[in-house]
Amino acid sequence: MAGEVLVLMYHAVDAGDGGPHGADPHYTVSAARFAEHLDALAATGRHVGSARDGLAAGEAEGVWLTFDDGDLSNHQAAFPLLAERRLRADFFVNPARVGTRGFCSWAQLREMADAGMSIQSHGMDHRYFTHLSPEALVEDLRRSRLAIEDALGRPVSLLAPPGGRCPPGLDRLARSCGYAAVLGSAPGTLQRGQVRGIAPRVAVLAGHAPEQLCRWALQGQSALRRQRLRYGLLAGAKRLLGDRGYERLRSALLGGAGG
Repeated sequence: MAGEVLVLMYHAVDAGDGGPHGADPHYTVSAARFAEHLDALAATGRHVGSARDGLAAGEAEGVWLTFDDGDLSNHQAAFPLLAERRLRADFFVNPARVGTRGFCSWAQLREMADAGMSIQSHGMDHRYFTHLSPEALVEDLRRSRLAIEDALGRPVSLLAPPGGRCPPGLDRLARSCGYAAVLGSAPGTLQRGQVRGIAPRVAVLAGHAPEQLCRWALQGQSALRRQRLRYGLLAGAKRLLGDRGYERLRSALLGGAGG
């Protein structure tokens, strides 16, 4: 997979102490499994780290670790496992939800940032960007970036749209609002020299074994056909049913919380 970067998208991590509050179980990985993922990926010989650091260094291949939503388990379960291995990851948070039940507090996010973790924007309050007017979207992008920077005293350069919903021109608009890159939810790998556009990420689900992630890391696009087909089918369902209809159907089928 020379010249390709695999960007993984995690959500909650269950440490076995009652589980993350309100987190979607479909996207919740056990702490033991997450540790296995980290060790297996490191054993591939690929550099494992954060998108912030990888983009700054101009990395052409490797594995970047990202988390969406700012679930409390990111601090309680994922952060210690990363720190033990001297690994870094990006955590995309919604400022309006920071410190509310089930989500990391500013103090916890500051602790993570002090340890080298990357705290980035997931929008202000997790409203889908496709539901916002152009003016409201600009306000959301600016407010969320500035809120995180003011609270943590560190620059915010990355954006991950909630639910992967990307209105046309989001990458250009985000850059005009101070972001360097946008990370989406469409599976794939970041190709050598790819800078513009929406960067692909691969969602890690509860049932993904370490061997699966290693295949993605080593074989790149050729190993992601199933994930890309699944994403295409789900995107078609969203267009057909609309967000609310899709989420009702998904909740009925999976018992999840949407997304």
